[in-house]
Amino acid sequence: MDTPDYKQENPKEETAPIVEENLRSVKMRTMPVGKLLFAMSMPAILSMLVQALYNVVDSIFISYYSQKGIDALSIAFPMQTLIIAFAVGIGVGANAQIAKKLGERKNEEASCTARNALFLTFCTVVLFIVLGLTVSRPFIAAYSADAETVEMGVAYLTIVMSVSFGAFIEITLSKILQATGNMIVPMISQLLGAIINIILDPILIFVCHMGVTGAAVATVIGQIVSMCFVILIFVFKKQDVSLDFRRFKPQWQYIRGILIIGIPTMVMNAVSAFTTMLMNAIVKPLSEYAIRILGIYFKLQSFVFMPVFGLTQGALPILSYNYGSRDPKRYKRASGLTVAVALGIMLLGLLLFQAGAPLLMKIFNADGDYLTQGAYALRIISIAFPFAAFGITVTTIFQSLGCGITSLIMSLLRQVALLLPLAFVLAITTGLAGVWFCYPISEFVVFAIFTPLMLGTVKKRFAVQTVREENHAA
Repeated sequence: MDTPDYKQENPKEETAPIVEENLRSVKMRTMPVGKLLFAMSMPAILSMLVQALYNVVDSIFISYYSQKGIDALSIAFPMQTLIIAFAVGIGVGANAQIAKKLGERKNEEASCTARNALFLTFCTVVLFIVLGLTVSRPFIAAYSADAETVEMGVAYLTIVMSVSFGAFIEITLSKILQATGNMIVPMISQLLGAIINIILDPILIFVCHMGVTGAAVATVIGQIVSMCFVILIFVFKKQDVSLDFRRFKPQWQYIRGILIIGIPTMVMNAVSAFTTMLMNAIVKPLSEYAIRILGIYFKLQSFVFMPVFGLTQGALPILSYNYGSRDPKRYKRASGLTVAVALGIMLLGLLLFQAGAPLLMKIFNADGDYLTQGAYALRIISIAFPFAAFGITVTTIFQSLGCGITSLIMSLLRQVALLLPLAFVLAITTGLAGVWFCYPISEFVVFAIFTPLMLGTVKKRFAVQTVREENHAA
């Protein structure tokens, strides 16, 4: 279903004319596609790699502080994923809508979309403050009976959820900037947060003897610094969209436009969190190390998946813009390059996990059965990487076309309808050795179903646009 176009709620509002040549976003229609995708994606890829680095650094430092601390962080990980799910959902919804409006030369509507995205972000921050203060203890206690692990997990989760406003606001503002073609500021903001987190981790964990609490404090301080940097950019430098809130009031037509794309994205990421919770419950009886191994896998695989997510961050506004400006040739060129690059990244990741699994586990102070079981799990799960490359990029293509529901169905198949039943059956029938095969099997099935569907949808959407233009001309 196409995302609807909306007129301004306040047609009497006067706005200064915008000279198109002065807009940064015009490059998405004029720059060569390969060069544009590189320019748009590389800053996001670099910032995502740094983000992955400091996520892993947290766990590495904690592994030398306490192995129970690793268990605590592994249990808390799905709830942290929920923070990112909600923030990215709002951000992606705003990104796609703003890029599309700019492609249609509806610049004031793009600004209204940005302001309403921030309103949604503020509302969500309040929700997570409440959740952080109320659900942290029962959630951690549900997965561990060890008192020390529970206390460390509660301390960590309460802080990262209750003080998550930095992450929410920074992600939303960065997605708004990316929609205009500005990928440098989001990259710098991510770098600032990551560097500060990496510096503060050993100081707070070991020097200040704060342990897991220190890791949480370092994380939120890094997020707040990133947020402040992006806010300053909007305050002191004019952007293609305006965030002037002096006459702002919530406007349902823009909120709806954001949520049409954002909710499926939000649910897709939230499903990942809930799936991890259920996977923890499935593998917990199979080995004392199972939850810890799964947590380490998610930390390590971020070095493979995060660059692909960075790539799609750069690709989404390009695709949305050229869909809005009705340019099928540039759209298909950009989508094809995105798939090819994503596949290349995932194949490199597959080689790394297959050849270096024991060394990767040793980074986290693993030995004995813990090392053996972990290396085996990394090798089996990584078979899914090439198929996941298609899953991630096809999802982005559907989002750029306004097909949020199709993206949602893809995610539900990958992470719920296929993955969890497979994991449950394999856990019963084959034990820990077989349960990890649920990942490559589910990714392959989704790849086989949705890649042909995506190709047909792109062709159909541009054909519909052509018919509308012909009818309008007639």
